[in-house]
Amino acid sequence: MLDNDSLTDTSLRLATYNASLNRSQQGELLSDLSTPDDPQAQQIASVIQQNRPDILLLNEFDYSPEAAQAFLDNYLNVSQAGDTPIDYPYVYSAPVNTGVASGMDLNGDGQVVTEPGTDGYADDALGFGQFPGQYGMLVLSRYPIIEDDIRTFQQFPWADMPGARLPDDPSTPQPHDYYDAEALDTLPLSSKSHWDLPIDVNGEVVHLLASHPTPPTFDGAEDRNGLRNADEIRFWADYISPEKGDYIVDDDGQRGGLDGGQRFVIAGDQNVDPVDGDSLPGAAQQLLGNAHIAAGLAPDSDGGTVAAATQGGDNAGQQGDPRFDTADFSEPSPGNLRVDYVLPSQFGLTRLDGGIVWPTEGTPGSDATAASDHRLTYADLVITEDTTRVQDVEFIGETSFESGSMFQGTTLGGLSGLTYDAASDSYLAISDDRSDIDAARFYSLRIDIADGQLDDGSVRFTDVTTLRQEDGTPFAEGTIDAEAIDYAEDGTLFISSEGNANEGLAPSIGQFARDGQQLDSFEIPDTLVPTHSGESGIRDNLALESLTVTPDHQHLFTATENALVQDGPAADYDTGSPSRLIEYDLDDGDVSHEYLYPTEPVAERAATDDGFATNGLVDLLALDDDHLLAMERAFSEGAGNTIRLYEIDTSEATDISGIDALSETHETVRPVDKTLVADLGDFGIEPDNVEGMTLGPMLGDDRQSLLLVSDDNFSDSQATQFIGLTFELSAADDEKDDHPGKGAHGDVPPFGHAFGHELKDLFDGGPNPWGPMPFSSAANESQAGPQPPFAKLPPALAGLADVQPELDSLIG
Repeated sequence: MLDNDSLTDTSLRLATYNASLNRSQQGELLSDLSTPDDPQAQQIASVIQQNRPDILLLNEFDYSPEAAQAFLDNYLNVSQAGDTPIDYPYVYSAPVNTGVASGMDLNGDGQVVTEPGTDGYADDALGFGQFPGQYGMLVLSRYPIIEDDIRTFQQFPWADMPGARLPDDPSTPQPHDYYDAEALDTLPLSSKSHWDLPIDVNGEVVHLLASHPTPPTFDGAEDRNGLRNADEIRFWADYISPEKGDYIVDDDGQRGGLDGGQRFVIAGDQNVDPVDGDSLPGAAQQLLGNAHIAAGLAPDSDGGTVAAATQGGDNAGQQGDPRFDTADFSEPSPGNLRVDYVLPSQFGLTRLDGGIVWPTEGTPGSDATAASDHRLTYADLVITEDTTRVQDVEFIGETSFESGSMFQGTTLGGLSGLTYDAASDSYLAISDDRSDIDAARFYSLRIDIADGQLDDGSVRFTDVTTLRQEDGTPFAEGTIDAEAIDYAEDGTLFISSEGNANEGLAPSIGQFARDGQQLDSFEIPDTLVPTHSGESGIRDNLALESLTVTPDHQHLFTATENALVQDGPAADYDTGSPSRLIEYDLDDGDVSHEYLYPTEPVAERAATDDGFATNGLVDLLALDDDHLLAMERAFSEGAGNTIRLYEIDTSEATDISGIDALSETHETVRPVDKTLVADLGDFGIEPDNVEGMTLGPMLGDDRQSLLLVSDDNFSDSQATQFIGLTFELSAADDEKDDHPGKGAHGDVPPFGHAFGHELKDLFDGGPNPWGPMPFSSAANESQAGPQPPFAKLPPALAGLADVQPELDSLIG
């Protein structure tokens, strides 16, 4: 756990804690807190003092400004069990819907109960509660709350949400008729309230989005509470998505959701577990899978794991990992669950650390946690600038090839990586065929987007090249799993192979001549090598999917698709995965740095509980030495693919190359800063299994093109899909570089390939049919290893062996 006293001026610890400081009668909490002697309040205060959040949301704190002040004066400002007192000069509390009489029969028992505390009253209230304000919310902050800009949504009608999940009376044929028109005119969405509290953190605004949705239980076949819970959670998902929040109206009549480019943290007891419990399937994924939320690093604890194993019962049959549980619920049902969340925005915030305060029995602080059945959950965040180089991404078209298409005697498919050579205006695409169908290979192709559109006929394959080992023979079946490709400065190729953890085959990065002959290979860090025990190394099929060379050709980046076994879990519904981003120095071929890249959780639930689902980092594209595009591909069986592009910045990230196991380190690790720049789903297309990307040419409107390709897995149900995008590319802060990415662009030939432009002149401005040409020099040969015989020819003759048929057709 990170001591937040060490945080900087741009850092803060934000926590949520369902403190169970609710009482059965109105005024009882104030009475209990008016003296410093309430045992439960002492324990709650001790937990807060030990962990010292800068901003804290307390759920289940009965609404009473006087009780809030008494809790500060008599408990937080007084040492508990020797802990240092903590002061919160800024406090926010407001009325909530729990316990407010509706005047209607909301539970369907035929009675309208309006007397607080009587049988049936809580069920007929606007939110379940025996008196107004029971189970309320309280926010405590060390930073100023910008009161003039607070927005509350206590009164927003549930029926005004587009596509609201209104409950249905199963005894009638009409849909969504459990509540009559009068009830729907009155019933708010929030069982308590939704608050947007802007907080000034040393001059930067962070929006605390606080709520406490109703438990998805204690109802009947109509599932009114489960449906309301899911829509209360959806409210924040719509609020933070600029294109989805237009319908929202706050209690002052202001319409719309949160503007784009705002920092926010969604916090609270959401009463929903990603995979277990009684909530509506997929309810939690509305937040955990939201493109605008950074949910990749889930807080955890050892105490949750120990408690689940000790208590047994329903815990034994749960799907979720108990290390993520935040609530110790009674047995036998529902078992312990993850219901409390602190979810920062992708924009402007980076998570340094986080945790669930659940000490194992007998360890310091364990007695105090018994004061509530929930555990304090926190995130340590650092504020970032997040000015991305990539701006205004636009879609310019797509085209595809049927799976099983043949080209030059090979099955066209498995295209997992793509790279571009501006001098010849040509592309290479690597196939991940493990020499199972045909020999391992890459394809040469042309993509015509000169008119600013990618459509049918824009993509034309021109050649196929077999990959060969250093002894000149093709790779044997199962000995290579090529996933990514990029050019070296001398025109040779770097190709990553994923390896095969199940067979003990380590991943690799090889250097190849343009004719497919392997020349050399990089040394792979020992941490990546799979062990026979399976306790460390890469996970099978989740290794080196990506590879990119920086524009100055000084560095090569690759990354694991998911975490190494010893680093953390693979991505799932409840958590992302701590992948390793690995940087090589191309001057000496050694690893210079490694960084933590947190992938996001799986975006959508599979159609069935046992359906396959995954998410991972599948490609990288260097924009300069510090900034890269990262592509994440999520797939859920029955739901399809989710493809998102993020710009990442490594300049402030911790070098983890000296850490063998992230799961065991006590060091504070800052991951790469990560900002969403595009979600392909927003373009109205259905992306296939997209795994490769490259910068293409600059277009006539000075926009940069970006080409993506999908791996069809050689499956009849998929296709090889090409997708075209464009974007504005701003100059880097530290350099005005005009040639970023895989295959530079602009007027200067990439990799020193002036010959490509000479060929264009030779053929009256036509494209270079050879692609990039290998060449040799003393310095080059010492770095790349022995070159194949034709690579030692003058540049004008290099590569002729592979392209003679096309050359003949062009000449006549």
